[in-house]
Amino acid sequence: MDFRHVVAFTLAAGAFLPAQASAQEEPSQPVPSQRFKLGMSDGCFRYIGDAVEFVGRFKAGSYVGVSMITVGRDGLPTPAADEDRTPAMDLPAWTSPSPYFWFGPATSSRDYSISFSPRAAWGSSAIVTICGRQSPPGN
Repeated sequence: MDFRHVVAFTLAAGAFLPAQASAQEEPSQPVPSQRFKLGMSDGCFRYIGDAVEFVGRFKAGSYVGVSMITVGRDGLPTPAADEDRTPAMDLPAWTSPSPYFWFGPATSSRDYSISFSPRAAWGSSAIVTICGRQSPPGN
């Protein structure tokens, strides 16, 4: 390889490297999100899939119950004692002996976002149940 070929190769490689670096700075994947609406008959929404953020409307004063069970690689639900992810919501937690994580009361009538932590489990399917009610859950 003579000098001209080395210079041409170096210039071509230099032009390619910045494009590679900028491509790595982009977000790796969007947040899997799911809009929901509570059912009229029981006030709940049920979902099976890989979404990690749920967005739905709650009325002021509502209490929100959230349950999530990860589906293992074997296709079976994870036992409750082994569940790694817990729901998070921008409302205070409400203590209850229920198997649901309760949040509330909602401060205003608007869309609220429910997510799960840790997010390291993205891509894992889960069985999610979200319920709403106008009275505090029993303690």
